[in-house]
Amino acid sequence: MSEKSNKSFYIRLAIGFILIGAVLFGLAKGQKESFEKALSVLPNFSYQCLGIVILLDCLQIFFMAVRFWLLYPKAHRTELRNVFSAMSIGQTMNAFLPARAGDVYKVAALTPTPPKPDFTFLTLTGILTADKLVDLSSFLVLIFAFGSYRESYESLQLFGPNTWKWILGLVLLVLALWPLCLKKYWAKIKTWLTDFLLGLKNLLSPKQLFLSLSFAVLVWLVEAWALQQLSLYQNFPLTITQCFFVLTVLNLAIAIPISVANIGPFEASIAFALKKLGLPLETALAIATVHHGLQVLSYFITGALGWLIKRIKTT
Repeated sequence: MSEKSNKSFYIRLAIGFILIGAVLFGLAKGQKESFEKALSVLPNFSYQCLGIVILLDCLQIFFMAVRFWLLYPKAHRTELRNVFSAMSIGQTMNAFLPARAGDVYKVAALTPTPPKPDFTFLTLTGILTADKLVDLSSFLVLIFAFGSYRESYESLQLFGPNTWKWILGLVLLVLALWPLCLKKYWAKIKTWLTDFLLGLKNLLSPKQLFLSLSFAVLVWLVEAWALQQLSLYQNFPLTITQCFFVLTVLNLAIAIPISVANIGPFEASIAFALKKLGLPLETALAIATVHHGLQVLSYFITGALGWLIKRIKTT
């Protein structure tokens, strides 16, 4: 990024911190009794617990970078440190900027300069899409392998009764636009699709797919272990099955980012899931808040490390 872009990025991070502080102040003022009860159980988290969770959260970012790196076409594979730098900074940006701006940054930062004709911005977008598919697939495998869906079948009903109507409407819209717009630009669209599909190509490589899925599984297991550590120190040790139930509810709640750093939906969804598993509300809120806070802190630690790696490389 240019000096101007760096300055803009840090300004936005500062604004994000201010907004987080404002939200926490509002919560403390409006829900004083619940907030005080949650604060009363915070001392149960030891420094050892907090350190372990931060380490696990940082390890999760590293595994994400390796998963993404493994999906690169072998002929264009960059150094792992470059991918880690882009991934860590991108995840930090995703936590504070709207519309998944961090994902755009990842692709932009890893696009070769000067651009290569057989490895473009769209190719990297395809790799990012493949990465998301591998991430989702591994998560679904884990929640079914551990039987987490049995905790609450209703929480896994992702599609409403009218979903098929929206899908059908989208198909009809594309068919209607085809003779009006798409056919005219088909040659250009075909080139774009070719570049994009090149990024998905490595999903057809058994070795690369297996390795990327393995690291995707590690990403989710590490987050589940972090949650397990926090619950252990509140004298309510969660099973791995229960951890993945909580993560399922959480990821459904934050699928569409509607607040800075997902503050609100993140804590509410974890607290809801933990309360459903039998935890007192104040304990559930404490675990949710600390889990989110340490995750954001880990983004900053790995983001700073990624920025330092990028800085050292460019000097």
